[in-house]
Parts: sequence; C-alpha cells; structure tokens
Amino acid sequence: MKPSSLLAKRRQSCTSLSESIAMAVGDIGGGDKPPSPTTDPAISAIQNFINANRPTASGDSSPLPPPPHLQDLALHIAHNLRFQHNWTEIRLHYQRSQHPAAQELPRPMISGMPPQRLYVHPDEQIDLLQRQRENGKTGMPMLGKEREWVLPSHIRETWSPRRFANVFDILPMVPSGGPAAGDVLFGKSETKHTPDAEQRYSAESSSSSSSSRERLPGVAFLTSSVPNAGRMTGGEPNEWRMAQPKRVLLATLDDDSTVVYYIVHDGIVKPRQN
Repeated sequence: MKPSSLLAKRRQSCTSLSESIAMAVGDIGGGDKPPSPTTDPAISAIQNFINANRPTASGDSSPLPPPPHLQDLALHIAHNLRFQHNWTEIRLHYQRSQHPAAQELPRPMISGMPPQRLYVHPDEQIDLLQRQRENGKTGMPMLGKEREWVLPSHIRETWSPRRFANVFDILPMVPSGGPAAGDVLFGKSETKHTPDAEQRYSAESSSSSSSSRERLPGVAFLTSSVPNAGRMTGGEPNEWRMAQPKRVLLATLDDDSTVVYYIVHDGIVKPRQN
C-alpha cells in the first residue's frame, strides 16, 4: 500500500472519531436543544428560620431592631443549639428585662436549657461527693440543668476584656425563663423534636430508687414526675451559682458555618479538677 493511501485512511479514521465524540457530547449536553432555564437552589431550613424571625419596628415608640448582621448571627447560633446540641426553651433577648425602660443589651443574647448541666464549680463538686459519701453512696449525683446565657460572636470579631465587661455588667446573674422573658424561638416544635438525651435522663431518673433521688440542699435532680424536668427545685437558682462570678457560653461562628463554644467567666475562678 502506498504511503499516501495509508495517510488518507488515517485521516478518515481520525475524522470519524472526532465526529463520534462530537455527537456524544452533543447528546449529553442536549446538542442543539436550547439550554434549560436555571433554577435557584431551594432555601435552606436555617435561612427560612432566620427570615421568619427577623424583628421589625412596629412604631415610632418601639425600639429599633438590632443590626441585621447581629440578628442573623444570633438566630444562626440559636438554630445550632436547638438542632445540633438538643437545647430547649431557647429565647432571644434584646433588653436586660422585659420592663419598657430596661437597658438594651450590646447585642442580641440567647438563653436556653442544655440537655445536661454544663458547669460544676470544683467546690460544689467536692461538697456533692462528701454528701454522697455521708449517705453511703459513690460518684456524682444526677444534677439538674441550669438555664445558660449564650453570647453569639463571629470568628472575625476581636474581643477584649473591656468588651466582655460591657456584656457582663448588663446581664443578670441568671437568665429568666419566665413567660415574659425574651422572644420564644421554635415554640411548639420543641415538643415535636424532643431530644433523645432528655428522654434518657428522665428514664434514668424515674427508674432509680427514691433514696437516690433524695434532694441535697442546693442540688436539683432530674425527675420525670416534675414538669420541665431539670429546673432548679422550686424555681430557685442554684446557691453555688449565685455565689460565683457571672458566666456566659461564648458561641463563635466560623465562615464554614461551624460553631464552637467556650465557657467565659466574669473574673478568675478556681480551676476544675479532673
């Protein structure tokens, strides 16, 4: 076979291969068909939640709503607490109290009930263990939950002792969980999304003997027979907490939507012992 004929056949083969590839690409991409109209992605659940809970000023006498970025930040943190960490009874606070003349907070603050106690002071821990030993028991008793303050922040913010002091100076020692305290978030959906952890604690409490649930002074135990199990008995704050510096849970939002939490005290506290 002549070289010229061989070259012609190779060119024809390459042309056929190119045409096949073009046809395949055309079939995948729709060929000459007009491109389908682009559709906006569905709004996420967290964005729907933020949009539904943005405040608006209702009149000239009403206080102005907080800056949108601080409001959205607080709602993002509240959503994370509820659906990632099983917090309940979450409220959003704009003022120190519900009194019309109450001082406004530096930014929207959150309060809520974690599924279990977040912090036990070392002196309280020693006292609890001593009382357990006196009663012929070992280990830590099952403690009730405490309502906590949550300070929303972003990782790009710069915090200083002065900024933290401005927050602590305005906040009460313990957030109020009364019906008139703050704006309730999630509402009836909390009953629908009851966390398994809370059910487990209630089951453990109800299955234990009455002697193991005997209340020690200043200590609250979880009991399934009491509404809102885990609140301080009689609605009174823990005496140990009232004797300690104020504390908040600093919630820091990253650019990738992850949130990390740190316990911050208003001053120096005794280090915890493992």
